Amino acid sequence: MLIISRQQVEELIRKLNDPAKLDESREEIKRMLEIKSALLWKAEPGTCCGSLEEIRTCLASEVQILEETLAALDKGNIPQASSLLTEYTKYLAS
Repeated sequence: MLIISRQQVEELIRKLNDPAKLDESREEIKRMLEIKSALLWKAEPGTCCGSLEEIRTCLASEVQILEETLAALDKGNIPQASSLLTEYTKYLAS
């Protein structure tokens, strides 16, 4: 998974309601976080020509939401994790 789609995140939100799939969901969020963190690293100033400030800001917001989602899952707060993932879908294309 290199591209994260809205459909994938919506499916992940549904999986959060199944306790048997929490570990699978956690791993999926970790993979999403790795992808966005790598993209954020590539968008840092000096790694490419031109201004990427808007992209960097957006990616940083996505990384923060995914980190908070993972923290909520680690605390067993499924409603908060679902809410954060719903917020995250606003950053994704259909």
